[in-house]
Amino acid sequence: MPGIPDLVEALIGRKQETESAETNTLTATPAPGSPTDSVPLRGGQGRLVRATLPAVLVLGSSGASGATTTALGLAAAAVADSEGEIWPVVVDGTLGGGDAGLRGCDGAIPVSTLQDWLNTPHPELPAAVGACSGQTSTGVRVLPRSPDPLPRRETLLSAARHLETAGLLAVFDAGAPVTSRQAAPLLADPRMGLVLTVAARPDAINRLQPALRWLDEQFGEFLIGDAVIVLTEQVKDSATAATGHVRAHLGNFVRSVVTIPFDVHLATGGLISWHRLNAETRDAYLTLLGVLR
Repeated sequence: MPGIPDLVEALIGRKQETESAETNTLTATPAPGSPTDSVPLRGGQGRLVRATLPAVLVLGSSGASGATTTALGLAAAAVADSEGEIWPVVVDGTLGGGDAGLRGCDGAIPVSTLQDWLNTPHPELPAAVGACSGQTSTGVRVLPRSPDPLPRRETLLSAARHLETAGLLAVFDAGAPVTSRQAAPLLADPRMGLVLTVAARPDAINRLQPALRWLDEQFGEFLIGDAVIVLTEQVKDSATAATGHVRAHLGNFVRSVVTIPFDVHLATGGLISWHRLNAETRDAYLTLLGVLR
């Protein structure tokens, strides 16, 4: 039988082997796509940078109010303002699928959908988001959606959580109406920034009142108090009176009122490129970005 010194020596040797194996495991480079895969920054491998902005929900008070262009412009402004330190993802949160993918992806067209991304084994990985999304020339990712329902037990709120875990800034384009059941989980989250878009026309502003009343009845006055109203000028020189009216009657009840000026590039209804927007338009999106911080 081995003596006590021999047993002690054997146990020490076994402990050293175990510690060596654990050290190798901890210092080994993770496999691509694994849960410990680091977030790529500026095209390389870098540390995870959390967004200083909250995730944002963009809702239209009525159809054709500029919700999609506002979501895309806000996301591009986040990239420009942070010099690439913030990685936004525009998510199509409309009921039947909107045109965020068609209008926003001037860098790389999307080859997949929001539903496909949520069906991946690890939707919380940046690599999974990148594989399923299109891209703008500024680096913004865009996740379009099809008319199909979201996968079982998934909502836009769970999508927001996955993107937050990935270190990405979620910007949801939920379109109109504000009563959309898709947007309800996000509206119930007090951490979510809220943007309400309104076309700068008298008839559209008139339709804003019932939308605000519904939001107040369902989610309370604090939701309205933290919302930002964005007036989109879709006809040249039409926003001055509308902006003055909204500021006078709603300015004290919401966080802020921001006007996006008329821009020929946006008015064409085609593919949107940040560098082709007027300087005034880019400044307006940057102003909106600052208000939401």
